[in-house]
This record gives sequence, structure tokens and C-alpha cells, in this order.
Amino acid sequence: MIEPFANNHQSMQIGDLVIENQKDKITIYGDIDVTLDDTGYQQAKQLHELTARMMQAFDKHKLYSNEEDKSKEKDDQSDKDIDNPFL
Repeated sequence: MIEPFANNHQSMQIGDLVIENQKDKITIYGDIDVTLDDTGYQQAKQLHELTARMMQAFDKHKLYSNEEDKSKEKDDQSDKDIDNPFL
């Protein structure tokens, strides 16, 4: 299990869902089918533990206080305006 927002090198996988840890964000991509069986139960339990740890990290740190630490090189939004090529 990862320690959310603690470092930039941890990742984990639940089913085909990939969770990547960074100090300023958690990236989650892929998909998962949580089935009503033992495998689904274990996956749901892992998801529950992960989200509980994420919420604990929010409670421990001031919300929105890490603006300076924001990873610009991995941010998907640019700070500059560009012309719309479809107009």
C-alpha cells in the first residue's frame, strides 16, 4: 500500500487500475471490475484502505497549502493561452 502524497516514486495496482504517488497529487488510471466474489472483496478492501489513507493525508495537511510544491512538469494544464486551431 502506498503512503499518499509522501514521495514521487511509489505506485500500486488494483486489478487494471494503476495508482501513482507524487508529493502533490495522486494519479489514478485504468479500469477495474469489482466482482461479487472473494477477488472483488479484496479489491474493494484495497480501494477503501487507499481512499482512507488519502483522506488522512488531507486531514493532516492544510488543504490547498501546497501550491508551491505543485509539479508543473507533470501538470496537464498550461499557464499560457493558445489560439484555437479550429476557429
